[in-house]
Order: sequence, then structure tokens, then C-alpha cells
Amino acid sequence: RKSLEANSENMPKLTILSTMEKPIADGVESNFPTAFHGFCVHHLTEQFQREFHNSDLVNLLWEAAHSLTVLEYTSKMNKIEQISPEAFSWIQNFSPSLWASSYFEGTRYGQLTANVITESLSSWIEDASGLPIIQMMECFHLRLMNLFKERRETSLHWSGELVPSAEKQLVDAIEQSRVHRVYRANEAEFEVMTSEGSVVVDIENRSCLCRRWQIHGLPCSHAVGALLSCKEDVYKYAESCFSVENYRRTYAESVEPVSEKIEWKEKVSERDDGVDGIRTPRAIGVVRRRKRVRAEDVGRVKRVVHCSRCNQTGHFRTTCIAPM
Repeated sequence: RKSLEANSENMPKLTILSTMEKPIADGVESNFPTAFHGFCVHHLTEQFQREFHNSDLVNLLWEAAHSLTVLEYTSKMNKIEQISPEAFSWIQNFSPSLWASSYFEGTRYGQLTANVITESLSSWIEDASGLPIIQMMECFHLRLMNLFKERRETSLHWSGELVPSAEKQLVDAIEQSRVHRVYRANEAEFEVMTSEGSVVVDIENRSCLCRRWQIHGLPCSHAVGALLSCKEDVYKYAESCFSVENYRRTYAESVEPVSEKIEWKEKVSERDDGVDGIRTPRAIGVVRRRKRVRAEDVGRVKRVVHCSRCNQTGHFRTTCIAPM
């Protein structure tokens, strides 16, 4: 929360996806009261599968979650009810505003689960689970350093305006739009006719009756047809998070390498609250913690600690730096 607040002026409303367990729900409510909190659909379908053991019902639940309109969502839910009234009743315990695309008020760009990120991090943790804590953190550091380098280098080969996955979606939408008939009502609104019927597109509000543009953040084929009909650049109407420029900015900074601890040296610079040009811990952003003195400790004789490695007093074996 502290990290995000520093950039809150330019940040849209947050959307948080989770398993919605009580501690998480309470934490989101207290720390991000204005955020949209969505239920991870993967977690929901896993519970559903354990309860009813029916893959057809699970597939219908996924289809209901992905449905872009309330009408389509209702159709999928009716099919579930026809197969199993008990399963339909079970789903009613979870408000569709938490998991169904057609009801969710936040912006998820079509992302219904938290698993893409959590599974990746979980695999990192699993690979390093047998290591001591410092080595584990070093392992994560190396993974992140390599991840940033690979993504930075990969993006240098992209020639389009959008990241490849978004570029493909928009190219497909452009191709599909070629068979649409477009009629302009005013400066912003269009009626787009397809083989499946007519929809209304509003390019000023970036919306389409099919709701794909609003939910996924990329112009749908209806919107593309409307935009092309008035000589607009369709790429300018894609959400900025899909741009190659912003992707490169995300990974522009390197995760710096770290040498062995024995090589660490105090940074020397111009006088900065330090002495003779040597920066003190406070000057380099490290504040020494003051030890709190408890009332019951006053007057107590301190126990002398003894090192079993060098036979000296004042430290333990684990902190001993004496040469052997």
C-alpha cells in the first residue's frame, strides 16, 4: 500500500484478484477501500470441481465467467441449472459481481485468475525451498535479474506498436471488420451490422454493445470497423498498458548484480551527513534500530557470551570473524 500510494496521483482505480479468503478480504477492505476486488475464477472452479466432480459443469462455469454480456451469462447459468439444480444453487453463494466478466465493475483486461503470476512465483519458491533464507533470497534475486534482462532484450525485436499478444488480437479484429457494414449516427456513435446482428459503438467513450472493448481494453472488430470508417488510427484506441513503449519502460531498469559479502565496501562520496566524506549508515539510508530497554532489565547483570570457535568472549560462533 505504501509503494502504491507514492504513485496514486496517476494511477487508475486498482483491481485486485484473490481467493477472497477472510484475512485477504479484510486486508483489501482496510488498505484499498476504493479498489475493485475480484474472485480468482481458477480458485472458484477448483472448489466447484471438488463439490460436484463434473467437467461439463466446470466448463460451463468458465464460459459463464468469460461471458461479455448479461444475456450470454444467463444462458450459461440456465444450462448449469438444467444439468444440476444443486450446482446452480451452490454458485448463487458467490455474487457474479465478484467473478463474472459481465457483472464485474473493475478492469481486468480479460484476466480472470491470479494464477499466471502466483504459479510462477510458487515454482521459484519450490525450487529454492530447501535453501537457507539468505541463499533463497539470492536465488530470487538472480531469477529477477535474468527475467528483467530477457524481457528487455526480447522487446527490442518487436516492431509493432503493441506487445505481440495484443498486436495479434488487433490484427484479427481488423480482418474481421472487413465484412462489417458501418453506419455513422454522429461524431461519436456508429451502428455496425454483422451477420449476427447490429451493435452500437461509441468511439468517444470507447465502448461497444458487445462489451469486448470495455472488458479487454482493445478495440473489438465492431469498434475497428467504426474507427476505420472515419480514418481513425485504431492503435491509438488500445489501452496504454499494451504498448511496446510502456512494456520497455517497465523493464528498462536493470536488477543490479551483488558481489560476495567479503567484497562489500562502504560507499565514499561527497560529505553527506557523514564524516570526512565517509557516508554514515544514516547517510546511506540505513537507520540503526535502538534497542528498547524494558523495566525488568534495569539493574540486571548481563550474561557474558562465549564463542566456541575462537574461545573469545563478546560474540557467538555464528558471528565470529576471527581468522583460523
